[in-house]
Amino acid sequence: MNQQNNSDEVQLKEMLLKTEILDKGYDSENFINFMELQKENGGQDIDMWTYQELTQAINQFQQLNQPQQDEQLQNIVSDKQLDLDDKKLQNIEQEEQNQNLTIQIQKKDQQQSICGEDKNKDTDIKSNLSKIHLCKIQDKKEQLQSNDISVYISKYQRIAGGIFTSSYYSYTVQTDPIGWIVQRRYSDFLWLRELLCKIYPGRNIAPLPKKSVLKNEKELYLQKRKKFLENFLKTVLKCELLRHDKWFFAFLSSKEEKDFKQIQKLSAQIQRVTKLEQIISIDGKIQLEINGNLNSHNIEATQLVNSVDICYKKLRRESKQLLLDFDQLSNTIFNMGQTCADLYQLSNKFNQSIPQGKISQLDILYISMNNMLVQWGNNLTSQIKIVQEELCYFFKFHHHQILVLKEFMKQKDQAQQEYEKFKSRLEQKKNKLFTTQDFNRWEIPAVQLKALQDENLTQNKEISFQIMLPQETTVQEDLKNIYAYFNSSSYIEITKHFENTVSEFSNHFTKFCSLQKEQIAEQKLVWDQSIVNLTNLQFPKELIKKTT
Repeated sequence: MNQQNNSDEVQLKEMLLKTEILDKGYDSENFINFMELQKENGGQDIDMWTYQELTQAINQFQQLNQPQQDEQLQNIVSDKQLDLDDKKLQNIEQEEQNQNLTIQIQKKDQQQSICGEDKNKDTDIKSNLSKIHLCKIQDKKEQLQSNDISVYISKYQRIAGGIFTSSYYSYTVQTDPIGWIVQRRYSDFLWLRELLCKIYPGRNIAPLPKKSVLKNEKELYLQKRKKFLENFLKTVLKCELLRHDKWFFAFLSSKEEKDFKQIQKLSAQIQRVTKLEQIISIDGKIQLEINGNLNSHNIEATQLVNSVDICYKKLRRESKQLLLDFDQLSNTIFNMGQTCADLYQLSNKFNQSIPQGKISQLDILYISMNNMLVQWGNNLTSQIKIVQEELCYFFKFHHHQILVLKEFMKQKDQAQQEYEKFKSRLEQKKNKLFTTQDFNRWEIPAVQLKALQDENLTQNKEISFQIMLPQETTVQEDLKNIYAYFNSSSYIEITKHFENTVSEFSNHFTKFCSLQKEQIAEQKLVWDQSIVNLTNLQFPKELIKKTT
């Protein structure tokens, strides 16, 4: 029975090849070469293809032999060239002609042969999927090729508003060693991030701070926002794909405000990427993959990210508490130093009021104690700044990164739900059409239906499921590919995130430890000098000169 089904399916595929390739006048040799590229194990063997796969491959071949010229996007700058080193930004909207056609290349075909009981499973859509899909290639910017490039915010300033405009803060963004210096508003950062999210689905884009009108005039808030925005730029620059993005390039390099506004105006035409062939990658390839190991990884990773989120929240709260603790401790020590200053005033008044019996060592004792406590308090005040910048700001940014990562991971879940929901509905619909043998609703050409009936293939459920409702079956395959892309992207982005976490946290806390080491060294000098001063008080002949 299985052999008969296989024979029937081969005849069906041969008839499809004759109708769609030979009868329509396509070059058969070109088609054979095309098919050879689609499967590693030999695309020329018709047995390597299911009917649905063969139909899709034929459609792709026909698209390649009847290419439609891509529309060219308009130039970033209309009439005036931007004042940039490479003068290339004028054409950053132009796309490559005929370079990014949709081709799906089969990388590997797990468990291709299906027989016996496996025939009752979904043969048109396997549970496992692994293949490479061609997409657009990122156009790399020569100026951003070096790994020594750094971007930072050197300062911010308040720009007064006019009659029709409100005041705002401008951030000076510098890119070294290129020497780009531009002025950007918070809304410009927001524009850039929203645009990157549109163009690069499946990429975890770094977060931005939330806008708060009530806190805009507070220095501490502005410092925190500056650090947050700077971290956003550094994270984008670190990603090879994003650092060469033409809009990011314009953000860093376009100096004239009116030119940059024109660029932002042109970006309004950019639509959110929803098709796999529109996605941009470094090498023009993206991985589509679904398998048990990957699913297990994503499930465990979701639990890890949720747990990390809780811990980051605690670290943020605890670092804020540490900030308050250091502030309270330094204030207490300063108060103690002031009390020692009061003691000095009392002893000095006493010594000044008597003609004899002065105790000058008492003045020196209280002054020494005051100096010791004040310098100790200064050291703790320095700790407040370190805690603010190296702990509070740091954990705030990475907590927001985790929140963004969680939102990113939801894309994969949504894609999976859409695919499984559509697949379930389509299977129910196909089952009903097969059971009722309502051929008029199978949506296949009459000639093809007649051939199937002549071969008695309409009674074969597996083959019927492959050929009926071809448009909806294609939609199902597209949804599966999108899910496979986000499934693979989630694995890549989660792995990359935690690898970057190791690197970023290690570098950051190496700096933090160095700062603490310097603070301890400075405090040691305070203790050493205090020991000398207080020891000398025990030997009248070696009294140090009194200071006031």
